[in-house]
Parts: sequence; C-alpha cells; structure tokens
Amino acid sequence: MSLLDKMKETAQKGVDKTKEAVNTGQEKLEERKLEKKITDLHEELGGLVYGQKSGAPAENADSEITRIVGEITATKEELAQLTA
Repeated sequence: MSLLDKMKETAQKGVDKTKEAVNTGQEKLEERKLEKKITDLHEELGGLVYGQKSGAPAENADSEITRIVGEITATKEELAQLTA
C-alpha cells in the first residue's frame, strides 16, 4: 500500500468519525426537543386540570385533556423509538 493510499484511508476514517459524531448530535438534539414537548404538554395539561378543580374550567377542557394525553403518549412513544 502506498503512502497516498494510507493517507486516503486515514482521511476517510476521519470523515466517517465526523459523520458519526454529527448523527449522534442530531439524535441528542431531537431527543431534547421531544422531552421539551412532553414538558410543555404536561404544563398545559396541568393548567386545564387546575382550571377544572378551581371551578373555572375551559369550555372544552375534557376534549383538550384527551387531546393532550394523546399527544403525550405519542411523543413518549416517538422518544422511546429514537432512544432504542
């Protein structure tokens, strides 16, 4: 193997490692986005439940609670698939 071939091989290994690092970073970023979405949905859900319990429920509180719970469940499943 010539010196040039060895240099090409070494450079390719560097490129491969860089691509792997970028992919890992993108996965972590997506993971954080999903976790933030879940947190935001929990806060929204808490506000609706608080409104119900304090005597000032939103007009469509029950349907909104159902929607939010569904979104939380779907987002948690998406997060589980991402981290698997």
